[in-house]
Amino acid sequence: MREICPKVKHYIEAEILPRYRKLPGHTSDHIEQVIARSLRIAESLADVDIDMVYVIAAYHDLGREIDNETHNKWSGYLLRRDAKLAELFPPEDIETMAQAVEDHRASLDHEPRSLYGKIVSSADRSHDIEEILARAWDYNGVLHPNYNDDERCEAVRQILRKKYSPNGYAANKIYFLKDEYIAFLKKVEEITRDPAEFKKLQFAFNQSRKS
Repeated sequence: MREICPKVKHYIEAEILPRYRKLPGHTSDHIEQVIARSLRIAESLADVDIDMVYVIAAYHDLGREIDNETHNKWSGYLLRRDAKLAELFPPEDIETMAQAVEDHRASLDHEPRSLYGKIVSSADRSHDIEEILARAWDYNGVLHPNYNDDERCEAVRQILRKKYSPNGYAANKIYFLKDEYIAFLKKVEEITRDPAEFKKLQFAFNQSRKS
């Protein structure tokens, strides 16, 4: 595996990743998973800068500090104004990285403007059932703190179906790791089809997280 520049790695680990610990419903675990998937994709590509891939993955959701609904735009804003990154990368690379984080969301109506955007967009598409159950449950608790557990569970099921069903907005926007993602989509369709069965699964998973 190609090595990330020590200066870049130290800065991201010391100053950027810790900021995610303060964000409700979008944990550090998700960012680490996106970083890992992004680097895995990059290893199969000869013409990408591994340091840029790493920074993009680490930065892609940081705009949630400011606003969840437009977090991708704010992530680009923060990246462009990062003085330390400006010391480590030339202006053209800063702009490419900022555009990539702006373009990562599955709900956008356009494709990413660069290969880097397609890498992080694909890496941001979860391939893990437990990851999406945890993220959707936690985030829904932030959005609807007054919901009881049954209401929250059904809201999570509807969110997952809206996003990952065959006609969902995240179903087709995948540029790398396609086979893994297709298998994941089939599994999501299976577990969210029946409300009662999904409730059993979600509650059992919630219990396992407590133990």
